[in-house]
Amino acid sequence: MKTILAYLTILATIIISASCDQSIDNLYRDKARIQFKYYTLDYNKKMILNNRTTFSFGMKSDEVVTDTAKIVVEFLGTPSNTDRTYKIKVVADSTTAVAGTHYKALSNTQTFKAGKFNDTLRIVVYRGNLSTSFTNPEDKRLALEVESSDDFDLGMKDGLRTYLYINNYLSEPVWWKTPLRYDYIGFYHPKKWKILISFNSRFSNAESCPFDYNNEGRQYFQGLANYLNAIPTFDDETGSRIYIDRLVPQN
Repeated sequence: MKTILAYLTILATIIISASCDQSIDNLYRDKARIQFKYYTLDYNKKMILNNRTTFSFGMKSDEVVTDTAKIVVEFLGTPSNTDRTYKIKVVADSTTAVAGTHYKALSNTQTFKAGKFNDTLRIVVYRGNLSTSFTNPEDKRLALEVESSDDFDLGMKDGLRTYLYINNYLSEPVWWKTPLRYDYIGFYHPKKWKILISFNSRFSNAESCPFDYNNEGRQYFQGLANYLNAIPTFDDETGSRIYIDRLVPQN
């Protein structure tokens, strides 16, 4: 059986090699081609197109007012033993973020480090002028395109533009309103979620809750209620005090 499988593998390799257009092998011989990484692979190794990155200050402590968003840049071709440069531009008609207000202005020329197949475009982002509203969430969008340079031609069409979304709110995690859990933690509020995260960082997973209805989970939820009873915590939009099961307006 192993011999047959080995033979089939070799045969498949020969067929694929013979059927490929050899011009593809020569495509990047003279100059590599630059692009944003525009896809991810799911658990079945299936390609999922994705040309957006979201950076949220919502999960960070209030003291963090400046941070760095990261976007992966890659190339098609042969790695270089020296640094190379690539170019980017802000697409004004697709951008709502303001340079100097929501992000630090970017240089048109960026460096791709030697010996790497991919590198990181780092964008300094600012929190101060982002809305904190979770009832009316707002994102600021930065649209970027790569441009050809002396070192790089353009890569695949889907990878030539990417979008960075910058925000300062915590949208409700998908696990919050599970019926039995909701009996313990009540209505959603981002400050309640932040307190749970401060108890245990595993609560930061927005897709699934690491603690269910067992004793440990109930202890965390009761701890949240105790915290809100003991330490006045207020909704920034209405000024109401937050309790585990209600918002109380303040006179």
